[in-house]
This record gives sequence, C-alpha cells and structure tokens, in this order.
Amino acid sequence: MKNKVMWAFALCILIFSVFLGVMHRLQDNGIFYLSDLEGQREYLNLFPIEGIAGDGTQGISFRLEDGELTTKFYPFDTEQIKSIIFAERKGYTGIKKYSYNYYKQENYYDFSRSGNVYATTDSAPSKDANMQHKDNFHEELLEDYDLQNAKFVGGETVIADKIDVYLSFLDADNGHLARVPTGMTLQDKPYYYTRGDYAETNSSFTHSSFNDIQINTICIKLGDSYYSMAIPNEECRGKTTLYRVNKEEMVKTPDRAELYDQREYGEAKALCAFPLDEDNHVLGMFKVGEKSIGIFRTQKDSLFFELYNTEGALVAQDLLTNELGRKVDQAEADVVSWNEQDASIYFRTYEIVKQKDDSEVWETVVNGMYQFDEKGLKRMNCYGEGGRLLSVCRNNLIFDVSMVNDEKMKLPYYYGYQVYLTVMNGDTEKVLYRGMLETDYDEDIYKMFSVYDISKSAPYLEEAMKNYYGNSVITQRQRQIMEVLPINGKVENSWWR
Repeated sequence: MKNKVMWAFALCILIFSVFLGVMHRLQDNGIFYLSDLEGQREYLNLFPIEGIAGDGTQGISFRLEDGELTTKFYPFDTEQIKSIIFAERKGYTGIKKYSYNYYKQENYYDFSRSGNVYATTDSAPSKDANMQHKDNFHEELLEDYDLQNAKFVGGETVIADKIDVYLSFLDADNGHLARVPTGMTLQDKPYYYTRGDYAETNSSFTHSSFNDIQINTICIKLGDSYYSMAIPNEECRGKTTLYRVNKEEMVKTPDRAELYDQREYGEAKALCAFPLDEDNHVLGMFKVGEKSIGIFRTQKDSLFFELYNTEGALVAQDLLTNELGRKVDQAEADVVSWNEQDASIYFRTYEIVKQKDDSEVWETVVNGMYQFDEKGLKRMNCYGEGGRLLSVCRNNLIFDVSMVNDEKMKLPYYYGYQVYLTVMNGDTEKVLYRGMLETDYDEDIYKMFSVYDISKSAPYLEEAMKNYYGNSVITQRQRQIMEVLPINGKVENSWWR
C-alpha cells in the first residue's frame, strides 16, 4: 500500500512537471515586440497601455510603459484573460480575481444601469386621452404563438389614443423606486393595456402595446447621485428630461394592481429638458469624467455635441454640422477619463438605412474626437487607417492603435492584419511616432489550410473551403490582438470593448 501511494505521488509530480514544461515552452514559443517605424518612441510615454493577445486556448497580457514592452503568459483563452485584467483594474486579488466575470459586471452593454441602480421606462394613458374600456382580454394578442393555447375566462382592456412615458429608477439592493414623467408622449396610433384571467388558475396575464416599443434609457453615476434620461424613438413627441436622484430619495415600491399606473414616486429632480418633434431629436448621453454629462442631439438640420454639469447647466457646445444633408439616427462614443475632468471622447454618428430584407446598414455620417480639459472642449483632427483598437487624445496629441489589413498573403478567407501604434499632433495631423507590433501570428493561418488536400486531383482551395466555419477548432488557434486599454485612464463608456 505504501509503495502504491509513493508511485501515485511520483506520477503526480511527473504530470505536473510535464505540464510546467509544456507551459514554459508555449510561453517562449512566439514573437511579440514593438518595432519603431518613424519618429521618437518617447511620445508613447504619455499613453501607457495594456492589452490582451492570444487564441481560444492560451494567450498573453502585454504592457507598454516608458517605451518598454513586457508580456505575461496565461494558459487561458483571451476571454478569461480579459476578465483577469479587468479584475486587476478594479483592485481584486486572489480567488476573487480569477473568479471575476467581466460579462456579468455592471455597465457591460447595459446603459440602463449604473452599479445596482437601474433606469427603465413604462407608460400610462395621458389624462387628456380618449379612452375605450372593454371587459375582456385584448383579442389580437390571442393570435400570438405563445398564447394560442391559453384560455381566459375574463379580463379587462383599456385602449387610449395618447400615452405618457415615465422614467423609473430602481435600487436593486432594497427594491426602492423613484418614478417621474419623462415629458414624452406617444399619440400616433391606439395603445392598449390588457389583462386576461386564466381559466384553470387564479393567476392573470397582463400586457401592454408599450412593451413592444423600443425606448432606451441611460443611467450613469456621478459622485453619490444617479442621472438618467430616456432616449426617444421617432414616434416620441413633447420633451425628454434629464433627472438626478439619490438612493435616499427613493421609496419602497408601491403595490400595483391596476392595468396602468399614473402615480409618481420618490424625489427625482428634473435638471433640463430637450424638445422632441420631427426636427429635434436626442441621440444619446454618457458620462464624461466625474463632473460632466455628454449629449448628442439634432436640431433641424444641425448636429450638436453638448456637455452639461451635474446641475444640468450647459458648459460646452460644438456644432458638428449645420447642413447634415442626411438623417442621423445613432451616435456612439468611447470615453476615457484621465482624471475627474480631463477626458478623451472618440465618437461616430450613423444613418440607419433599412434594406429590402428588413436588415439594417449603418452608414457613417460624422466621426471625430474631442479633448476636454481645463481649457474647455476642443475638436481634434481625427486620424485612423483601419479598425481601431484604441483611439484617445491628451495634451493636444492623438494616440491611435489600429488594425490594418495585411495584403501580403493572397489567400482565400484570410483576414490577417498588422497592428500599428501612432502618435500625432491634434492640430496638424503630423505623425510624431509610428510603430508596429511585430508578431508571428500570421503563421497561424497555415493551420487553416493544413486539413485540405493539396494533391493534383484536389479541387481549388477556395472551392474546397466553402464549408469552412469560423468557429472551428482550427480558428480557435488563430492568435489575435484582442484588446488595448490605457493604463492611466479610466474607460467610462465604450462600444469597442
């Protein structure tokens, strides 16, 4: 028995040693360094970065500080490494760092929440609306697939020709609520609120046509307060209001037994409002540092970017264009804050064009970059030559990390690229530094072709690859540079993460 234990112990040591040897070999098996192409590397010192590179099985984190590039190997895929990096940025250590899941954390593609405070919209008939009342369930809903087998013994329906949109703050920690009118109305068609009483149980099913209307909300936290605004769709009229609320101003959630609720709760304060009609529209809002709120909006044929303080006062405005010539439907912004006020804002605006097959194409209208500091708001001469991994500005300098397609390998289904780092003068666009991350990642492309027959009788490669799928095991081993983040800046809002 003793000998069996010793052999088992020795086998464990051997397996662990082999594992460490393989990991060490993998760690050293690769090329990753910064090659200077032009200019002085010292310009990079203002923009230290960290990033993630690798594939679906292993990867590295890398840091570029004071002109020196260092790497750290991980036997994890790039998504796991990303979670570790963001946990470290939050100050987590030990097991908590390795169990952190970036995708489940606050504000990941969910702009309706800030921490554990959410903002949502609901509705109720306007007090001056014309209304109809029926003592049954709304019959049109019975055509819905999910309700085809439902049997209702009674119900209630209210139909109104005008409804008000409400904004609600919810503190998820204690269920407290604040509910206020947005100032928006919908009145271009009948709107219904209905309840159906199930035949075999004492339960009910409720639904409103407002549930099918897309009105986004955005919630941000500045200091100890929460700020929110409903972002209207094309059907909204009236105004949309920017509100501020503190947790102690929310109240216990009241019971709701009616089809709709016209009550207001809590003490949310209206800071400022924006008119809505065919010529005026709000595209979005976001956090800029710890003291400012950025808003994109259109006014007739003009597109504006504006900054407001925490009291709702306008502190800066830029007229992007006063002759759009085309409609602007959407605005995106990547915001990096260097401190409480100084920030970099890289933005894109789009017209959304509907296609015959009901798909959408986002066509660029205006792109650009702002620098915001003690001198005010300044629009930079934006730069870029491909897909951006990072684009920020500071001290009148623009730092751009871009992916540029590599045209050297003329192979089907090959989407290889090189990653360039560039520092430019924000006024003249003069290049002060340009470098490239040198890797051997392009060699991975050969793994894709290794499974195909290359004999004389084989079909052409492009014909043979028609059944190639992007989620195959082969492509999981295609190394890429996945993420680049500023070390000395806080990512407040980003669509590229």
